[in-house]
Amino acid sequence: MAIKIDFRLLDELISIQKERKLAMDALSLSLGIDISFSDDEVLKFAQEAYQEHIDTEINKEVEAWMKSLYS
Repeated sequence: MAIKIDFRLLDELISIQKERKLAMDALSLSLGIDISFSDDEVLKFAQEAYQEHIDTEINKEVEAWMKSLYS
């Protein structure tokens, strides 16, 4: 068992966050107040989502390992 590191997923998450930023920029213009994200926040949100994905994968692997160990 091994954990697969998929950098395409990270690129996809960054792309999603960039789209989210564009939507928030448009909303900021409509509302007249700045609620948009900075580029640093876009990257931070994508990294957090990727970390959550990796944590989930690690937990699945550990759980499967523990089950096989005690079976």
